[in-house]
Amino acid sequence: MSIQLKQNDSDSDKSELDRFDQLMSDDVICISDSSDFSDDDAQPSICNDLPQPELPFPDGTVKLTRMSGENKSNDCVTLTDVVQPDKLRKALLTTFVLDMEWLKPHFRADTKLVIVQSYNPNVEPQGVLQSSDGLTTIVNPEFAGVKYPIMHSKIMLLFYDTYVRFVASSANLIEIDWTVMQNAVFIQDIRFDGSQIFECTQFGSTLAQALRDLSVPDPVVKQLDHMDMSRVRVHVVTSVPTSRARTTYHASAYGMARLAQITRQMRRESAVLREINPAETDVYCYGSSMGKLSSAYLRDFYCCTLGMTWGEISRHTRHTFSSQDAERCVKVGFHTNDQGNSNKFGPISRMCIKCKMDMFTGTDFPSSSLHKIEPAVPRTLVHAKLVLMRTSAERRHGWMYLGSHNFTPGAWGWLNRQQTSLTYVNNYEFGVVIPDVCYETVFGRDSITWRGAKIPLPFKLAWTRYKETDVPCFSD
Repeated sequence: MSIQLKQNDSDSDKSELDRFDQLMSDDVICISDSSDFSDDDAQPSICNDLPQPELPFPDGTVKLTRMSGENKSNDCVTLTDVVQPDKLRKALLTTFVLDMEWLKPHFRADTKLVIVQSYNPNVEPQGVLQSSDGLTTIVNPEFAGVKYPIMHSKIMLLFYDTYVRFVASSANLIEIDWTVMQNAVFIQDIRFDGSQIFECTQFGSTLAQALRDLSVPDPVVKQLDHMDMSRVRVHVVTSVPTSRARTTYHASAYGMARLAQITRQMRRESAVLREINPAETDVYCYGSSMGKLSSAYLRDFYCCTLGMTWGEISRHTRHTFSSQDAERCVKVGFHTNDQGNSNKFGPISRMCIKCKMDMFTGTDFPSSSLHKIEPAVPRTLVHAKLVLMRTSAERRHGWMYLGSHNFTPGAWGWLNRQQTSLTYVNNYEFGVVIPDVCYETVFGRDSITWRGAKIPLPFKLAWTRYKETDVPCFSD
């Protein structure tokens, strides 16, 4: 199968990343600008007061992917549940790993798809291309100057007659991420009217910037103008490779620096977070990949989750905030090697849990922060990427991050210690911060609620520190 793309004027830099096989069912033959993604008969006019259509999830909800062999549950969804193919008109999808042969049967044959994928710039050039039937557009985003080119974002915009389903998740567009590994999915249905232009919101502007950073064609991005985002309460946090020229002047919009901006805003808007006490605040970080961590990195990340500088935290706690404090406050969840070996789906599941032995055995690794998680479905492995911030004496209040960011410096970035408003990021990533969540224990079971609704988790909230005999689930 051949793929032909329009080559960039500049040559792509060399990569040391082994490429995941991209399984494409259709030959790609021509360049497309995705102009057929827009509605030609739209007559825009400013409007905000029309009645809302009936929407399945108008205020947003969190679901888990339903694993093979598990019973149906209101907490879990399949890809078909999310997509609703019989109603779908067109869709934008982004993914790190793509299996078109598995994906295509989840859509009607006449559905227009725009798919942003990760790729190896040593083998394939950057560009936009279209399948021979004119219905599927593939986007290879910019990777200039990136040592390890990784487009890791998992976004969906699913267009129906009267609304758009916004989805942020940790699931790739491959079978095992929807059947074997448990992933977390945020879904919100947003009113859509192609004849109206709605007032821009902070969520809308940051989402539009995220799509442009991913080289999504402009006709697709312009569809956001016709979405009424006034009911959206989550915050977008993205990562973009910041070595590129176009991010030099706004690198603070990405990674952990962007997270710090969001948490500062939430502190201004929430009485509980405004009076946050660092001595009564813990941060739980889980990802299916664990990078090269250090105590200093945990300290930087902890500051960003509170929206405070080291000095501000020290003044609140009345002593200098140290790396040892960070190791106590930041709990890093990761599967143990025993869990990897004993999971019921075998090597196909274990291979998705990534940690290199030399990172764990390094002298700077904060091993006292490592915690074992207990999956909600016994003898399975969790592919979700979550950050849970819990504050107050009872740790009842806080926020939650859900998306594609693993707990790695490549995903969240490193702070520049000379100019701490900047981050240096390797990957494209995307996720949402859910504000004002409440952590509770009901009938002896931990739970999280948001806007009065339950948030299901892929693991129990009670994490246990690694024993001396425990080691992370190492990848080959």
